[in-house]
Amino acid sequence: MSRKDALVLASRTLALLLTVWALGEASGLPESLHSFLRYINQEPGSSTGIQYLRHYYLIRLGFLVTRIVGFSLMARWLYKGGPEVEELLLYPAPQENAVQN
Repeated sequence: MSRKDALVLASRTLALLLTVWALGEASGLPESLHSFLRYINQEPGSSTGIQYLRHYYLIRLGFLVTRIVGFSLMARWLYKGGPEVEELLLYPAPQENAVQN
């Protein structure tokens, strides 16, 4: 197996792992959305506890969506490969000294 093949295998394996994580996060999306919608429909002059939960579930939902999108974009980038992925996953080749005795 060449170094290039190993790089493709490693980057695609990481892409698969990130895709599984994104799908796992997406499975929690209905719960977070339902909780947020329950508290957003409360009247505006409600108690501070309800206002707190409204903001809590909004922040939680926002970060959940951010994680799903981030994992998906990173998986796509790793699956495509390229010189940036090669630079990330492989050590730079050792450079010989220009000055020799």
